[in-house]
Amino acid sequence: MTGSVTFLVLAILAFLAIHIIPSSFLREKMVSRIGEGGYMAFFNILSLAVFIWVIFAYKDAPAGDFLWDTGNAGRYLGIVLMVVASIFFVGAFTGPNPTAAGAAKLVDKEFAYTGINAITRHPLMWAITLWAITHLINRGDTTSVIFFGGLGILSLAGTFLIDAKKQKQMKEDWDRYAARTSNIPFQALMQGRASFSIKTLWWRVLLGFVLFLVLFAFHSTVIGVSPAPISG
Repeated sequence: MTGSVTFLVLAILAFLAIHIIPSSFLREKMVSRIGEGGYMAFFNILSLAVFIWVIFAYKDAPAGDFLWDTGNAGRYLGIVLMVVASIFFVGAFTGPNPTAAGAAKLVDKEFAYTGINAITRHPLMWAITLWAITHLINRGDTTSVIFFGGLGILSLAGTFLIDAKKQKQMKEDWDRYAARTSNIPFQALMQGRASFSIKTLWWRVLLGFVLFLVLFAFHSTVIGVSPAPISG
């Protein structure tokens, strides 16, 4: 089911739909029938299968009309956004985060309020959002707008859906955690609700920058398109 923009739209809509389930009443019904472990296994397998469909649908769909071309300005902005996205991505996998599945007990640990969590409590979702925005800026064809726009909307909406689910599950514990962190990057820091510490963050920033350099260097080899600004 690939080869047209219609199939790409269907794939994106399916991917959006299955990620709304965890925040709906359907999740509770499924867990009551197959258990938490069974539900998570089913959800992960289904997500992977549909995501593969999305990738192939995007790859096989015609590019369509070009809606914009931001030129080098978009490429320079994309570099900045991807540096931040890479740091968020590293932070998401190198630090404790109560928003992760099965990690609610970390809310009582002081280190869960530091590092990347002091910037945003959803570093992975914001990494994907910034990645999607970067490609939306620099890939103005309609097919890319559907693909990256759909994934960007999902990841951004996911931050609010996760917050709602965690508040329902953790109640007062979540209220306490949310009071000292923020969904929107840097909001809690600017409002004085979070404390910034370079001690827990510096090596994640360094590793994130290294990740960006690797992605930048191999982008044209793997993807076939260079993200570097065009000279001349």
